[in-house]
Amino acid sequence: MTDADARELMDRLHRLGGAEPEPTDETVRRDLARGRGASRRRALRVGTAGLTLAAVAGVGVAIAVSADRTPATPPPVAAPSPDVGVELVAYTGAQQPGFVVAKVPAGFVLEGATPYNLNVARADDHSGLDVFEDKLVVMLESSSVTGEPEGAPVAVGTHDGWLRTTEDGAQVLTYDDGEHRVVVQAWETLGLSDQQVVEFAEGVTVTDEAQAGVG
Repeated sequence: MTDADARELMDRLHRLGGAEPEPTDETVRRDLARGRGASRRRALRVGTAGLTLAAVAGVGVAIAVSADRTPATPPPVAAPSPDVGVELVAYTGAQQPGFVVAKVPAGFVLEGATPYNLNVARADDHSGLDVFEDKLVVMLESSSVTGEPEGAPVAVGTHDGWLRTTEDGAQVLTYDDGEHRVVVQAWETLGLSDQQVVEFAEGVTVTDEAQAGVG
């Protein structure tokens, strides 16, 4: 069929169908209402999509900012200070009459002894045997002392002992060695622990030259 034949056929069909009726006012009003509704729905869909994209974009920004932010570093915690003190070491020098020792604080020597006491002091301490400050001193308990010693009960090897701290900070350990009541005094400045004072006492041997003081 040619284009002319098609146009002629369409003209015949149009004439057979008759003239189209004029649209009424009601038809026009409904068409306008449908058009406005469709326009509003399209606008609503576009607006919702825009809000969704904005929300997603906001989340993305928040995540990016959080990822770029360096976590706060906690303040450093100061490490505990080591105990101030010295180590007990084996004593290999000459012994003094009255008391034999197995250990001394590192850097200390036997300053000397009297019949009543042995002084263990720093190598450069020449203050004299009647000065007990800054020293480790061994003696027998005075014969004028009666009653049980003061202090917390401790074991000195297999023997009973009592350990106390004086008002000036010195540690005083009194113990029975089976034949004598021995007193060990450690000045606070030495930095010995209670356990070290006991350990030192466990290495002390009393000889026949030792004498107990009076008063």
